Amino acid sequence: MASIEQKPLLEEKCCNFDDTHTSDGSLRSESIFETRSTRNSLRRIILLPLLSGLAVYACYTLCTQYLSRHPTSCSEEPTPSHSESISSNYTCIPGQACWPSMTEWRAFNQSINGRLRLTVPWAEPCFSNSTSEDCTKVANHYGDGISRTAQYGAMEFLDWETCGNSHCALNSFNPGEPISGTCSLGRLSTYHVEARSGLEISKTLDFVRKHGVRVSIKNTGHDYFGRSNAANSLAIWTRNLKDTKYHKTFQPKGCHTHYENIGEIGAGVLAQEAWEFFEPLGMLVTVGAVGSVGVAGGFGQGGGHGPLGPMYGLMVDQAVEFDVVTADGQERTINECNDPRLFWAMRGGGGGNYAVLISYKFQLHPAVPINVYSFQAHFPMPEGQLDITESRVHRDIIRALATNQRVFSDFGIAGYNFMLPDHMVSLQIMPSEDSEAIKNVTSSWNNFLTNYPGLNITENTHYSFEKFSQWHDFTERPEIARNGPVGLGLIEAGRFIPKDLFNSPDNIEQLVNAVVTAMQFSYTNRGGGSAQLYATGPDNTPDWYGKTSVNPIWRDSLWEVIMGAGWTTKTPPNIRTQIQNTISASIQPFKALTPGGGCYMNEGDWTEENWQQTFFGEEYDRLLAVKKRYDPTGLFNCWKCVGWTGYDDPMYSCYSQSRKAPVPSVPLGPVG
Repeated sequence: MASIEQKPLLEEKCCNFDDTHTSDGSLRSESIFETRSTRNSLRRIILLPLLSGLAVYACYTLCTQYLSRHPTSCSEEPTPSHSESISSNYTCIPGQACWPSMTEWRAFNQSINGRLRLTVPWAEPCFSNSTSEDCTKVANHYGDGISRTAQYGAMEFLDWETCGNSHCALNSFNPGEPISGTCSLGRLSTYHVEARSGLEISKTLDFVRKHGVRVSIKNTGHDYFGRSNAANSLAIWTRNLKDTKYHKTFQPKGCHTHYENIGEIGAGVLAQEAWEFFEPLGMLVTVGAVGSVGVAGGFGQGGGHGPLGPMYGLMVDQAVEFDVVTADGQERTINECNDPRLFWAMRGGGGGNYAVLISYKFQLHPAVPINVYSFQAHFPMPEGQLDITESRVHRDIIRALATNQRVFSDFGIAGYNFMLPDHMVSLQIMPSEDSEAIKNVTSSWNNFLTNYPGLNITENTHYSFEKFSQWHDFTERPEIARNGPVGLGLIEAGRFIPKDLFNSPDNIEQLVNAVVTAMQFSYTNRGGGSAQLYATGPDNTPDWYGKTSVNPIWRDSLWEVIMGAGWTTKTPPNIRTQIQNTISASIQPFKALTPGGGCYMNEGDWTEENWQQTFFGEEYDRLLAVKKRYDPTGLFNCWKCVGWTGYDDPMYSCYSQSRKAPVPSVPLGPVG
């Protein structure tokens, strides 16, 4: 368990209005760096009995008086408005005079120990010979996430390998079939740096600053927004940063706080690699549901939810220190003591946009059994055409789940609930030494499902897994794993459902109406009709001190609703467009129910127009201020990230929302 000193000490978090520099030259600034957050944090401190007293009151009074006179002086720059953005000059592409010469590429390659690689699309062997041994290897693993992360030349989803008509994709459902056409790079970078050290990353950033080339950062490529690549960019691939350590005790650099049971992972460590390392040490990692996700990438910097979320919080809640390379090429170790602005921004503000992360240090939790209640059933189908809005079985089951959700939350139970037109899968997960507890807490839900007339029940079982790896093996069963496919095109939209919608029968009925309306619209418009009701957020982990920058709506929500659908290379372009429009529209009933709300920035709709509010909420302006401070030239930029350069940026031409014609990556020769 973490020591009692895990919460910030008062002397570290009180009043300090001056920026200073540490002995290593890095910027040091104490916690008071934004007016609104400061006032809220101090007021919370005053309300805490253990911290009450004249000293704290005096601190609050002085800070409030100072801030009322100097509303922006706690930051060297004023907080920008949504209308302000960051312009970027990093738009140089092959064929332009600014593009580096081959001599310059060779010199750069030598400076990074020969780590520059020419990208080869993963499926290329199948375009040459679909019966070759190399093609068979690709085809056999085309839908496997771990295999896809093992090379730069593939993304987890085909959307982000494609630019206009340029791609190198196979048929997702029959990848071994003969294929015709040309294998092209699409939006995969022609050159990528297979980084193995912070110094190599630093030299790469120096190179792109000098030549005005766009940089992209890829960890695993498990990305629903295409943020980890950009056509004609120079890519940094962090997959080989695999160092993993366990610290029985740990003190962040420049802090007085001591922690116990801290994990340290390189930026390229996968979720499965993380739990396999820490499990023999008797520790749990707050990973998600998919083993191929990079823990320290967009997951660990954008939020990071999963089966342990209601019990322990998001991945960003566990973070205690990062090793990074900032846009100026400097390697830094950052935490809430020596660099609170940047550390705060990277604890929820999104990956790949403030600095290149090298390693991630985070709180582990002593292992306990993973107890699960698993229920699966097929629904009785009506005669004639199905109308989900009129389906009693759909309404009754969603209503019963929502009615039980607050109780599940109170006991730290996570939920993965998949509602489809003809069947359902429901997993309730409770980490606990008491394997009987989940049976008691879910008894009402269990009794309802067991006795509901007409259900064709295929599973109604309680499990207790001594190890997290055993739980994950269980989720690899086809009927569960098919809810998280890779190797095809995937379109999603999401919305947070706040706690107050679970407070009364009337509110719950509004929520039921929204779910069945969304499912029916999706069902009748080529979207498939499924709804995913996740209860995996940090609803029991309040952020009292404003230590993370994740959308605050996360912490006041019990469900994250996801609407999604897939496509393959066999799907005509006009049908793909219809599916995209369907999924975007199917989330509207939830938007109408939650005005001013939002969704998880990693699992939303990449076509979202109101993206600042939806993905970042009230934190956007503060995040933009940090972005401008640490990356004033917009070296790091990604689709609808903080400081995004917009639809007219030519580097985003591969997105259908772009105002530019698609410009796929230009194939180039080897550097030598």
